[in-house]
Amino acid sequence: MIMKVTCLIAFLLYGISLFGQSTHVGSDHPLQKINKRWDVLYDFDVETSTTNGSLLRSEILQKAFLLQQKTNLSEQTQKEIQYVINENIEFIESDQNNYLLINEDTLSIDKSEIDYGINKSPLLKYFYKSPANFFQVETENFKLLVNPILNLRYGNAKNDDNIIFQNTRGAELRGMIDKKVYFYTALFENQAFFNNYLLERIQKYQTIPGQGLYKSYNSSIIDNLRGYDYLNAQAYVGLNVSKSIAIELGHGKNFIGDGMRSLIMSEYSHNYFYLKFRTRIWKFDYQNLFTELSPISSAQNPNDRLLPKKYMANHYLSFKPHKNVELGLFEAIIFSREDHFEFQYLNPVILYRTVEQFLDSPDNVLIGLTGKWNILNKFQLYSQIVLDEFKVSEISNSTGWWGNKIGFQIGAKYINAFNIESLDLEVEYNQVRPYTYSHRDTLSNFGNVSTANYSHHNQPLAHPLGANFKEYIIGFSYEPLNNLFIQSRYVHARYGQDNGGLNYGGDILLPSSTRLNDYGNEIGQGILTNMDLFRFDLSYQLFHNYFVDLNYLYRFANAEGEEFDTKTQYLGVGIRVNVSNYNWDY
Repeated sequence: MIMKVTCLIAFLLYGISLFGQSTHVGSDHPLQKINKRWDVLYDFDVETSTTNGSLLRSEILQKAFLLQQKTNLSEQTQKEIQYVINENIEFIESDQNNYLLINEDTLSIDKSEIDYGINKSPLLKYFYKSPANFFQVETENFKLLVNPILNLRYGNAKNDDNIIFQNTRGAELRGMIDKKVYFYTALFENQAFFNNYLLERIQKYQTIPGQGLYKSYNSSIIDNLRGYDYLNAQAYVGLNVSKSIAIELGHGKNFIGDGMRSLIMSEYSHNYFYLKFRTRIWKFDYQNLFTELSPISSAQNPNDRLLPKKYMANHYLSFKPHKNVELGLFEAIIFSREDHFEFQYLNPVILYRTVEQFLDSPDNVLIGLTGKWNILNKFQLYSQIVLDEFKVSEISNSTGWWGNKIGFQIGAKYINAFNIESLDLEVEYNQVRPYTYSHRDTLSNFGNVSTANYSHHNQPLAHPLGANFKEYIIGFSYEPLNNLFIQSRYVHARYGQDNGGLNYGGDILLPSSTRLNDYGNEIGQGILTNMDLFRFDLSYQLFHNYFVDLNYLYRFANAEGEEFDTKTQYLGVGIRVNVSNYNWDY
C-alpha cells in the first residue's frame, strides 16, 4: 500500500522540475565529521540541520563553496574543502563563462580558483576521471558514479585461538536523473568472525548487529577460519517534488542526534523498508518516516517462512531560532498489530499520540526532545531526552515506578582543542531507566516477545544496550600528519543484565508485562555489570578513501557472578576502500 501511495504522489507531481535534495550519507561517513566540525567552527547563513543524520551531499558541497570565499582559512579546512569537492563531483558543472553551477544556482566563483580534481588522463579513458570515483558517466540528464567497497581485517585476541577477521566485498552506485530524481544502492557480501563479547550477543539475540539473515561459514582453504556468512544491501530512490520537499523510498537506516550515540534513532539495527518525506522551509526541517520492521530475527524463523511484520511512523521537526542553536521534537508510534498497517498514522502532521488515543491507546508511543548550542566557534553542547511513559506524581515521590520510562543524553564537543588543528574532543553521558522502549503485547506465535517494542530484527532502534544503564564516553580524533588519522574512545557503562528469563528491564524485547516489580525499580537492577572499553584506531589514507588500519581494543565486563564476566584484548590490521572504520562496542 505504501508503494502505491508513493507512486501516485510521484506521478501527480512529476511535472515539477526544480532540483533540491540529493543522495545522502550515513552518520559514520567522513563527510559527516567534516560537516559537524564546520557547524561549530563557522557561522553559516544557510539554515541546515546537523541533528538530522541524513546529510545531503549537495548541502555539504554548498557549505564548501561558501567557505571557499572566505579568507585566512586554515590548512586543515582547505583540505576538507577539497575532500568535499572530490566526493561530490556529480553536482559540479561549468558553463562557457567558467562559472560553477550547483543545483541550477550559479555561484560567482572563477573556475580557476577551484581544483575540480578532474583527471585529464583517466585510466582506460573511463576509470578514475576524478579521485573519488572508480567509474562515472555524465550526460545532460543523467549522472552515474560507481565505486568498489572492500573491508579486509585480520587479528587475534588474547587467549583466543580463533582467527578474528572481516572479509567484505561490494559495490555502491549513486546518481541523478533530470536533476530531480536521485538514487543510491550498495551491496555487501561478508564473511566474518567476531570477538567474544559480540559472539555472546549473537547467541543471545540470534542476530548479528546491523545485519539480517546469516549462516555459518568454514573456509575450505585456511584451517581454523570459520565464522558467519551474510549478505546485506541498502538502496533508495528519491524525487524532488519541489525545491523544499522530497519523497524517498528505500531500504536502509536513519540517525537523529549530534552525539556518538542516539537515544531517539540510531543506525545500530538492520536495514528496514521506509518511506520518507522531508520538508525544508526557512528555519524548519521536518521529516516523516513510515517503516516496516520485523519483531524477530531470521534465525528465529526457519524453513523460509515470511517474517512477521510490525510498523512504525515517526516525525522529527528541527528548528533553528539562531544560527548557533537548534531544537528538535521527535515522536514515534510503533504499532502493536501484527502484519497490519494502521492507515490513520499516515497523516504527516497530526500528533500521533492523539491518533493513538482515538484507537483506545493500544500502541507504543515515544516522544523525544533534542537541543544543540554552538559556543565561541569552538564548543558544542548537545542533549536528548526520550519519554516512553511517565507520571509526574510518581517521579516526585521517587517510588521507582516501572512506568517512568525515561532516558536522557548530555554531551560536549571541543573542536581544534587547545588550538591544535584537527584535534577534536568529545564527552558524552547517556542514561535510560529500566523498561524504556519495551511494550506489553506479544506475538501470537512468540509469547515471550513483544510486538511494539522499539526494535527491529532483535536489534534496538536506539542505544545498543537497550535500557537499564548509565554510560560515560570520552572520544578524540586527530590528524597529526597529512593523511594519518587517529581515533580513540573510552567507554564506561553500568547496566543490569536480565537472567534466567527474569525481566529486570534491560532487554527491550521482553514484554513489559513480565516485569518483576511495579515499584522499587532502579538503574542497574538485575545482574549488575560494569564494563570498561578502550579502543585505539590508526589509519593511513593511501589514496582517496583507500586506507590501511591498525586497531587495538581492550574490553572488560565485570559482573556480579564470574560466569558473566567477559574480557577481550584484540589487535588487528586491515585494508578499507570506500567504507568507514566502524566498530561495535556491544
